[in-house]
Amino acid sequence: MQKSANGSDISDVSAFRNALQLGTAATRDVGADNASKLLDLDSFRSMMSGNGYIYIPCIATTGNPVKLMLQWGTVATQKGADAGYALPFAFPYAGLFATGNRGTSGYNAAMNVRIASRTHISIQNWSPSGEGTEDCCFIALGY
Repeated sequence: MQKSANGSDISDVSAFRNALQLGTAATRDVGADNASKLLDLDSFRSMMSGNGYIYIPCIATTGNPVKLMLQWGTVATQKGADAGYALPFAFPYAGLFATGNRGTSGYNAAMNVRIASRTHISIQNWSPSGEGTEDCCFIALGY
């Protein structure tokens, strides 16, 4: 083997790779669009803030690449109301699940949180109606 040949004079590349103990990762391509590819960190996008999100690359059961989106935030809700609130970030295709809890001290009444659309969640604030708003902290999952 000559350095100037840059590996082109290796007669059995597979045996050479095994001798170096590189494993199967050495033969994989990088990307997020195929189950046999290695993920690179560029596939994981996020915005880490009070209202934020993270994209998690996945391969669907159909074999197609998808990005699962997990987002979180705080929404000021009307007391005693069931209303829709815009998500900080729209899901590209659909929302799957949402949950939340009271982010304000005071009443211990529940807040029900659910997906309304790819752009909105519905929050039912069970506290007694009245003036003002109460914060609801939520987590929503979609793709």
